[in-house]
Amino acid sequence: MNHRTILKKELEKVKLSDEEYASLNKTADIVIKALENKIKKKGIGAKVFIGGSLAKKTLIKKPKYDIDIFVRFNKKYSEEEIKKNMKKIFFLFSIPKYRKKVKKIHGSRDYYKIKLKSMPRVSFEIVPVVEIKKPEEARNITDLSYFHVDYVGKESSKNKKLIDEIILAKSFCYAQESYGAESYIKGFSGYCLELLIIHYKSFMKFIKEIAKAEEKIIIDSAKYYKNKNAILKELNKSKLLSPIVVIDPTFKARNASGALSHETFNKFKVSCRGFLEHPSEIFFDYKNSRPEELKEMAERLDGIYAVLEVKTKKQEGDIAGSKLLKFSKVLTRDIGKYFSIIDSYFDYNSGKTANIYYVLQNKKEIINEGPSLHYEKAVKGFKEKHPIWYIENGKIKSAHPSDISLKEFIKMFKRAHKKTLREMRITKVKII
Repeated sequence: MNHRTILKKELEKVKLSDEEYASLNKTADIVIKALENKIKKKGIGAKVFIGGSLAKKTLIKKPKYDIDIFVRFNKKYSEEEIKKNMKKIFFLFSIPKYRKKVKKIHGSRDYYKIKLKSMPRVSFEIVPVVEIKKPEEARNITDLSYFHVDYVGKESSKNKKLIDEIILAKSFCYAQESYGAESYIKGFSGYCLELLIIHYKSFMKFIKEIAKAEEKIIIDSAKYYKNKNAILKELNKSKLLSPIVVIDPTFKARNASGALSHETFNKFKVSCRGFLEHPSEIFFDYKNSRPEELKEMAERLDGIYAVLEVKTKKQEGDIAGSKLLKFSKVLTRDIGKYFSIIDSYFDYNSGKTANIYYVLQNKKEIINEGPSLHYEKAVKGFKEKHPIWYIENGKIKSAHPSDISLKEFIKMFKRAHKKTLREMRITKVKII
């Protein structure tokens, strides 16, 4: 199957129909009207608008949708007044005829998440922003959201094909786990992908450029700077750390791809090369297939297929995801002492729980690595603790047979890492 056929099939699969957009907008209108009524009742100077992918019509079909709704406050309000007004809006907030769940999320500005009980697939993030006329007046990055919607809308109206190309890019990145600026992903934000496709004009051109990249990619579509050297010289150094620099066409001092890590970029580059060289629909299959891949691998290698569930008390979203990812690295490091890790996969989507999938093989022996030989006192202590020892690469080491089960390892790990579990607010480590 060639690239064109695959992309056509994928677009048919992930692009929302006009009817689906109409349904989501109708649902959003229910929340918007309730917000507008409360704002009017409290005499607050603010407007409400839909943002994000729904406003730009660049959504891809997913099991669940997060819809961004912005409460755009008059700039006369201070940050403290915005915080108090958001509390007023959501105090006894009601949506007639609908049972709902409202949760406050802490961030650079606190925002609220709404779920309607009758619509479990859709949640709304109600984000406070300031109504500004110029991007330079922004107090918070979210204040630029209105300009982002406007910019993408104008560009896509000039070239109708851009929307389809953006949808393909989002679907590909989503499948390759590179979609999202959250710190547990460190990938491409939706807006960053939109800018990249607007610049390259197509999904294929975009991944071709990524696949062949050998140095930092720098893009300035609005031509704010004289050349690339000027960007490297004038932009704040902290904004030049990412492997791609995309100057935000709505605000010259911002790198829209600043969240992208080198690790995520390098994995994504491999995926781009893979799809270009060996076109297949599997590159668009989301992570539902990943656990199955690992399970099959374990069976093929006569290994151990293990799924561990970890849970934290931390606030769901970026904070919980980041904490669980950090903890998974500690857990994986220790598992590696007792088992050979063939492959692993961290899966956090939302909430306070993540699953970690492993393909393991039992180690015949466990190596305890001691100190370098010139630390005589430490070497003596190691010999007392490990009567059978040997010297390798200037260090003293000991080896003993391993017959520990994963269940026994987890018990031992919990005992040894009580402090770590407490500090990271981890409440559960369980084999499922």
